[in-house]
Amino acid sequence: MASEPSTDVTGNEWMNVRQVDRTLLDGIRPREQVLEQAREGIEKYRKTDVRVGLKDPKTGRPVPGQTLHVEHLEHAFDFGCSAGFTFSRVNEDPIQQARAAIFVDLFNCTTAKCYWDECWHQPIERHQGVRVTRRFVDEIDWALANGLRVRGHPLVWTVPKAIPAWMRRYCYDRQILFLEHHVRSMIRCARGRVRVWDLVNEMLWEPSLRHLSDRRWPHLESAEEMLTYIEPAVRWAREEDPSGTYVLNDYGLELNLVHHDGLTVSATNQRRRLRELIDLMYRRNCVPDAIGTQMHDGTWVPADVMYKVLDELSSSGLPVQITEFWAHDDGCPNASNLSADQLQQSRIRYVTDCLTIAFGHPAVNHFTFWGNEMFYEDSDPTVRHYRTSWQPSRVYHAVYDLIKNQWKSPPVSLTTDAAGEVAFRGFHGRYRIRLTRPEGRTTCWHFETHSPTTRVTLESD
Repeated sequence: MASEPSTDVTGNEWMNVRQVDRTLLDGIRPREQVLEQAREGIEKYRKTDVRVGLKDPKTGRPVPGQTLHVEHLEHAFDFGCSAGFTFSRVNEDPIQQARAAIFVDLFNCTTAKCYWDECWHQPIERHQGVRVTRRFVDEIDWALANGLRVRGHPLVWTVPKAIPAWMRRYCYDRQILFLEHHVRSMIRCARGRVRVWDLVNEMLWEPSLRHLSDRRWPHLESAEEMLTYIEPAVRWAREEDPSGTYVLNDYGLELNLVHHDGLTVSATNQRRRLRELIDLMYRRNCVPDAIGTQMHDGTWVPADVMYKVLDELSSSGLPVQITEFWAHDDGCPNASNLSADQLQQSRIRYVTDCLTIAFGHPAVNHFTFWGNEMFYEDSDPTVRHYRTSWQPSRVYHAVYDLIKNQWKSPPVSLTTDAAGEVAFRGFHGRYRIRLTRPEGRTTCWHFETHSPTTRVTLESD
């Protein structure tokens, strides 16, 4: 689809994607009805019935009458934020140290950035052959040291600002070789440490690598053309780390583009194109591990629109991940007529609604907030130099209450029955069980739950 070159900053045109897809508004359900379905989904899909048996390792017999203390340590679901830290940043600035502590207390996942060449973040290879991965590795090191999972973003992004300028000196065949080297070297650099990668970013809106010089945004390629670089990228990635999770990440799946030149691209059309791409990838045996929808477009979407999009994306049979969510003030309906307090309350409601819907949808396994400024009070950069501490915002407290209180299994103490067993129902994730004997000696076990039912057998030493 041809159009005139956009006057917007190249690569930032997504800011024009602002109008809710009207086809998704047909028969829309009330907000509370959607949230009720999500809460039922949380109970059904996010919890497991656990039965733990304690036996004597010498005789194999059950051990009754023992009190087991059960603690839920970590969610299986990824609750993430892109704005992680590095040791140098935290160690050099007490304000950043306070922000980092708040970050770690809430999230279990962060994003390490590996842009090949992007001005806002440390580029990996702005100058040919000079690969700089220091900040990328530092972000991973800090995250892992603080018990966080790591998402890498992005490996392949065919937008001019993210492809090094020196690449343009070479023919297409050489460019593909350079791209292969970049993908392989980044995965090799973080193999076993980064568990999820945004393998390809924004392919539905951008040209293929060989059409990069002809970019006319929105550049809507055919599925066949997108696979000229996506298919080999999947192969390169899996050869380097077969255990990784590789995601196709995109935007504009719930909101239409309404451009100032009158051009419109509907979210319905983009979802259809994504299905065509995934179907072809199934046939080519190069299907990704998940679909990522950024959900950071300007307008806040109604609850049922979000649920409909997740339903449609999940029809591919792949897990769905929300990868770059935010809730900026200018996206709030009727924002200009709201007081500061009303706007804050609207944001709290919208953020917690979206998080609840995602957590309650059976296909979703990951939710990342893009940026963290709404989680801290007074984000004015001129104030930071004068603060000696950092306070979490009301949005932070609302999200914290969901993840750490409402959605966390409370610690329980259970006594084994005549069969040497205890049973409980809890959220999927990692657990610790402690057994303290009369003489004061304590034994600990750890286990994880991911399925609707979990059975664990412990040996009492």
